Amino acid sequence: MIAWLGCITAAGPAFGAEGTPAPPPPHCEGAGALDATLFLVGDAGAPRAPLEPLLDALAGEASARVAMLGGDRVAIALLGDNVYPSGLRAPGHEERPEDERRLGAQLAALHRSGARSFALSGNHDWSNGEADGWEAVRRQTLFVAEHGVSEMPPDGCAGPVSATLGAHLELVFLDTQWWLHDGPRPGKTTSGCAATGEADIERALGTALRDAGERHAIVLAHHPLRTGGPHGGKFGWKEHVFPLRELSPWLWIPIPLLGSILPVARMLGVSAQDFPSNAYQAMIASIERGLAVAPPLVFAAGHEHGLQLIRGGGSPRFHVVSGAGSLTNLTWAYPVEGTLFAAAEPGYGRLDAFADGAVELTLEEIAGNGAPREIFAACLVGAFPP
Repeated sequence: MIAWLGCITAAGPAFGAEGTPAPPPPHCEGAGALDATLFLVGDAGAPRAPLEPLLDALAGEASARVAMLGGDRVAIALLGDNVYPSGLRAPGHEERPEDERRLGAQLAALHRSGARSFALSGNHDWSNGEADGWEAVRRQTLFVAEHGVSEMPPDGCAGPVSATLGAHLELVFLDTQWWLHDGPRPGKTTSGCAATGEADIERALGTALRDAGERHAIVLAHHPLRTGGPHGGKFGWKEHVFPLRELSPWLWIPIPLLGSILPVARMLGVSAQDFPSNAYQAMIASIERGLAVAPPLVFAAGHEHGLQLIRGGGSPRFHVVSGAGSLTNLTWAYPVEGTLFAAAEPGYGRLDAFADGAVELTLEEIAGNGAPREIFAACLVGAFPP
């Protein structure tokens, strides 16, 4: 586990030292009645059969919130990479039954919860970046709709698409793979998307955030804007000496020198899915232009297979990474500027909004018995100034 204590040993004090963010209090005291809850789970596209404990725990906890608040005030967002390794393949493909099982397990958990349910697309859902990625995403949009779940945005559109949750939360959805996909994608003459070029999307994003008014805007996407994980180009000595651990955390096979080839290549931006690449940096710049119009409270994403909270210090105020939707597919996270918490543990995030407008984040690990266990909490609104 790499939690905040791990951050201290890896890179000096994470809290309290000059130039580092102070930790928020763990809970929003005196916030009044609970108004709405949003669960955040990403990269859950390889669930175990016949039952994935993490999805079962998610469905159970969300169901309890629905019993308390009603189904219209509780939502679950799948943050992309819902079908590993290559998205939902075409009917008749030999792997289509397994693809349907993987996606169906998540949809069944959403249905059992009784909550409002949204599915975002990740790079793996876009056929892992292959030329037919747009077709794969359109297949996923149709499939989840048939199971009562909304893909947001649909059909490979970049978005934004908005939805209100309770009295205080405005959810704004983006498909960030639109920026990174090298094959066909929705364009001005090839789709029914409301916004189709970067400038149009940036303006629409700014408008959606401004229209949130007094509600707290939560932007949801697959790719994070900040992270201390491997997609952020963050590698320690263990990743150089034991590079196969990225495939499985149990592969402690030393490959000195040769093991550095992949980490160094990724740090140099060989993959468009990593921060150091020109494509990823261009995506960040484009999205941040839209965010700057009316900075959101949270930018929530997956992509990295762990749990992180990073203080944004501007637009947005906080970055939440919740891509630990698989018990067996986890990656490390090192502290970056603003890191408040990072853990390589399976689990998901939960945002609770209260009657007075306070918003609290809880990060939950799925324990060995399959039950969720709080490993971090922070009051994001009302605890300290923007």
